[in-house]
Amino acid sequence: MRNNRKSMYGLLIAMLAMAAILLVIILHGKSVPLQVIFLDVGQGDSILISEGSQQILIDGGKDGKLLLEKLGKYVPFWDRKIEAIIETHPDADHIGGLIDVLSVYQVDAILETKMQSESQTFKKLEDLISENKIEKIEAKKDVIIRFADGAVAEILYPFESVTDINGGDTNMYSVVVKLTVGENKFLLTGDLPATEENKLLENEIDISAQFLKVSHHGSKYATSSDFLDAVKPQEAIISVGKNNSYGHPNQEVLQRLLQHRINILRTDESGDIVYDCMDNKCILKSF
Repeated sequence: MRNNRKSMYGLLIAMLAMAAILLVIILHGKSVPLQVIFLDVGQGDSILISEGSQQILIDGGKDGKLLLEKLGKYVPFWDRKIEAIIETHPDADHIGGLIDVLSVYQVDAILETKMQSESQTFKKLEDLISENKIEKIEAKKDVIIRFADGAVAEILYPFESVTDINGGDTNMYSVVVKLTVGENKFLLTGDLPATEENKLLENEIDISAQFLKVSHHGSKYATSSDFLDAVKPQEAIISVGKNNSYGHPNQEVLQRLLQHRINILRTDESGDIVYDCMDNKCILKSF
């Protein structure tokens, strides 16, 4: 009799726990805004765009353990799938962390250019993509990802297939993404150098955006004054590591941003930088 009672109590507790979890999932799906999160991954880049159970990850920094900790914070615990990963270019500080992600999460698709790298990091990642039979989509202009509630991530650059796949400067073909959420726009530039920024200007690509992810961690080789004039951002986000050996962000770049009256946010100073987007407004989340 006692054993039956214990079994019934155990079953009741389990059912209540399941009901509580289900309720959390339902409420989460209804109330969570689309978030654009510039993850603090040290000297590297990683951006998570998340809306309920739909996620896009742009780059993954260098440290897989750190990246998994960040994803565990922002991706719902029951959601073990990332719909798409965009690799802007094959440098280790942008793709290194993705190796661990592919070992933990199901990934539906990888968007990347044909740019190659001789690094072991790149080769290991490509092997994992092949082993897991993940769909590969070439990242180039006019490729679009749509979110359920209408947000759109559109690739603006490179304009066409990369042919110089073994070229020395991988930054030259860094993928540029424009995310549109209602009336709000985010321009995400990877490590694009000023020479390629100029190509966007020459081809009259609409790069206007309220929020700019500053290219190449604030390197002096990007973010020209003409480029800022075309983007006209209100806020600029710099993904950069504390006391890095590259001297990022460059003081001239910071000065240009200030001259354009752009509010500067840095991951080395603020940690993760999170925007909540609801009712056609994207607002910086304070913690």
